[in-house]
Amino acid sequence: EGTVETDGFVEYDRSVGGVRLQGAVRLRLSSRISSNGVGCVPPEEPVVTLSRETRAYFGLDPKGSSEDESEHKYPPSLKALLSGVRGSLKRGRVGPYPLANLECRILDVDSELSNSPETLPGAMRAAAANAVTTLLETLAKDGRLLVLEPKMNVEISVPREKVGFVLSDLTGRRGVVDDVAMGDDGAGGSAGGDHIKALVKAEVPLVEILGYANSLRSLTGGEGAFSAEYKGHAPKEG
Repeated sequence: EGTVETDGFVEYDRSVGGVRLQGAVRLRLSSRISSNGVGCVPPEEPVVTLSRETRAYFGLDPKGSSEDESEHKYPPSLKALLSGVRGSLKRGRVGPYPLANLECRILDVDSELSNSPETLPGAMRAAAANAVTTLLETLAKDGRLLVLEPKMNVEISVPREKVGFVLSDLTGRRGVVDDVAMGDDGAGGSAGGDHIKALVKAEVPLVEILGYANSLRSLTGGEGAFSAEYKGHAPKEG
């Protein structure tokens, strides 16, 4: 939620195989989801942007924009920096889930190895990954990371006398019922009324309706049918 920055530069200084990797990165993570409520949104890859200071450090035009440039022309150390950030974002911090719907802005970088082109790329990659991981660990500890799951719009045609069973089952599947349209008896009274269909509309997590056709068949004596359409991703409850 919202925006969070590292507390100044996040330092990284280790030796790997006798080679010193040293660098420092300052960055900011911003949610790309509206603050007035998550609702259902399609998941999007994180966007990584560069500040003027970062661009200047790597010899790029500070006023330029990465949207107008080809990353293939970036210096190796900048490519490594971006690789470290994206790799850490893809790993995420909550279960196996990659991060989505956020912007990671690299505010500034520094390294004592600026004049060492052989070791600077490795240092930048390691420092960037370390900065992202450090910030994500803080967010996870504060409970500020959400797991998004796919939600489906479901329409269920069911005999009217079976509606109660279907609604109860949907509740157990973490479904949210939007509407129940009961079939009309018409002018014919109760004749055949037990077979009048009702239409149930609900929002249900995708994982909860896997194999739903068999369950619905059991609930309705084989007289129920349903369709499902992807609505978007929303925070997982519980």
